[in-house]
Amino acid sequence: MQTREKTLLIVFAIASLGNLVATLLPSAELNYLTKPLLLLSLLVAWQSAQQPSNSFSRLIAGAFLFSWFGDLLLMLVSSALGQQVPFFILGLGSFLVAHLFFIRAFWHWKGKRRGLIEQNPWLLLPFLLFWALLIYILWPGLGDLRIPVLAYSLVIIVMTASAHNLGKLLLTPYYGYLSLGTILFVLSDSLIAINKFSTPLPLASFWIMATYIAAQYLIYCGARKMKNEK
Repeated sequence: MQTREKTLLIVFAIASLGNLVATLLPSAELNYLTKPLLLLSLLVAWQSAQQPSNSFSRLIAGAFLFSWFGDLLLMLVSSALGQQVPFFILGLGSFLVAHLFFIRAFWHWKGKRRGLIEQNPWLLLPFLLFWALLIYILWPGLGDLRIPVLAYSLVIIVMTASAHNLGKLLLTPYYGYLSLGTILFVLSDSLIAINKFSTPLPLASFWIMATYIAAQYLIYCGARKMKNEK
């Protein structure tokens, strides 16, 4: 790992800690200061790693970039401008694009090899059951957002299933990082949805950001190894 990458990951760690503190205080100012740094530092760290620039690398960079856009847009939901601009829908759309980048990256890395879920299709069942349960919980409160949330939630389930499909193709520690990271991403988004559309959760902002930060970092760690192999 190069010095610049290490420095940027330290920036990511400091921004992460600061953002979690912001959710607990709560402090809008600290949130506005730290949240934009999260995926920006991770994206620049990814780009600064001295490894081959290939299609997989660019797809992951695209996922981090649109995640950053999503962070910025969702951060503005509670602002005064948020009453006039549909930042939640725009943020949802940005993260949807990020997940599509992740899906494409995982399938590109796999190539023509048959992955774990392709060899054992029944392993897809837990993902589909979770998706169905989540939609069941959210459905009464979704209103006009039923179609967007339905589509988004299905895409993120496909994203984590695509990561788990890499089992037996990716070395165990890195597969663990990737699979846990995508699960935490699903958990973070599920907490957002439940808190917004179903039942307010205690310390919701803290747990949403804690799982999200861990998710992105673990995906970074798993994908960094994959970047070397493609």
